[in-house]
Amino acid sequence: MRHELDAGAQPGLATVSAYQLSQGLQAGAHGARDALNNYPPANAASPSQTEANLRARVAGLHDAVRQEVSKRLDLIAGDVMALREHVVEERYVAQLRSVETGIRGALAQQGGRLERLVHDALKARREYVYFNYANRLSSDPRPEPAAVILAWLTVPLVIESLLNGLFFADASEFGLVGGTATATIISGVNVALGFLLGLWPARYCRHVRASHLFWALPVYAGLIALLLLFNLAVGHYRELLLADPDAASYRVLSRLVAEPFAIQDLKSLSLVLIGCIIASLSARKGFGAVGSYPGQAAAYRHWRERCDAVEAEKSRLDADLTPELEALRRSSDGYRDACVAALLKLQKLRAAAEALREQYESRLSQLRAARDAVASEYRDANFMVRTDMPPAYFSRRLALSDIDGPVELSAYDNVARLIGDIEHQLQQMPALIEAKLKDQLALVNGLDLIGEVERLKLRSMEAGRAAFLQDEAERRDAAAAFAATAR
Repeated sequence: MRHELDAGAQPGLATVSAYQLSQGLQAGAHGARDALNNYPPANAASPSQTEANLRARVAGLHDAVRQEVSKRLDLIAGDVMALREHVVEERYVAQLRSVETGIRGALAQQGGRLERLVHDALKARREYVYFNYANRLSSDPRPEPAAVILAWLTVPLVIESLLNGLFFADASEFGLVGGTATATIISGVNVALGFLLGLWPARYCRHVRASHLFWALPVYAGLIALLLLFNLAVGHYRELLLADPDAASYRVLSRLVAEPFAIQDLKSLSLVLIGCIIASLSARKGFGAVGSYPGQAAAYRHWRERCDAVEAEKSRLDADLTPELEALRRSSDGYRDACVAALLKLQKLRAAAEALREQYESRLSQLRAARDAVASEYRDANFMVRTDMPPAYFSRRLALSDIDGPVELSAYDNVARLIGDIEHQLQQMPALIEAKLKDQLALVNGLDLIGEVERLKLRSMEAGRAAFLQDEAERRDAAAAFAATAR
């Protein structure tokens, strides 16, 4: 609607007081001046020039007020017509008929996403099964969360640090504190190298492709040798510290090369044994941390994520789609609220039109009073100065038919008639719509929305399986055609 008029929003119509009208016409001065010549004559039947000017001025002011009121009433009539176009019966009939279509459309739109997710999940499962077959795997991987792995590795790190700290306490000049600091570094190296050994080369040593063995076996053997040499070096380092606390650490390397297994002290041998055990445990944890076979955990996770996405979409449909469909169904009753709102707007428009008519009548009363006052001023001044008898018409009111006997505003009649017609139409519309679309309303209100959502999920999953099977068939046909091509 272009705008909305009401009684409170209407600007007031211009008023003209008797004083303003008298000042503009100088009625008293003209009356006295005419009286010097006994004008108008005693036998005059028509008004004097000043009275004719007064009548013309009042008529002009009345026309201006009437035109302004008619203009504003025409605007209200335009708003009423726009309101009628907005609430026509056909609009709400079409809206109601589109509710079921909207529900079906929402079901189809939401079902397409579930169908794609089912297709992707089946495709991911096929790829995972093929991966297991191609790599001769018979069980699923059991990857562990990173927090669990970190917590598990922390336990042997702490245990080895404490045990090594006790052993190094005898050989360190700082006692238990110095021994523990040294032992923590050694334990960290053992845990890190052991975990890397199991996570990287050990897993690739059992790969079905023999090409991985060319690099995995040397790296595997090299890391084992490095761990063994490192722990032997730790044992030699402790014995050197026991023999000479000021011994330089570089002597460990020469002693390790010359006599790698010449460790006599029992605690030093225990250091070597504990380090190898911790490294072995860390390697075992690294071997199964992300799956014991390279790539299997990624393929498995991809498949499970797609399956979880399907279940999440099904849950979302239950949580979101049913309220959405219910809101669509409730929109079938929107015409009732629209009719009530339109009736309220019509009442405001009617009040605005009546306020304009009241203002118009008030301005007519003011014009009549101003005209009579100015005419009396002219005649009183004329009567006081003249020496002859005044004309007989001085005893009568200065008549002006449009003011003394106003005709009802045609614009107001038009607005009142339009508002009455549309009010009657709006009051009857809900009953007419319900009678016309009784079966349609019953169909919409009787829809089992929860059942529709369940059927949607079943249809979408079947469609996803069908699309997957179609893709598989096309892939097999393409492979067969390629194999049959002459080369």
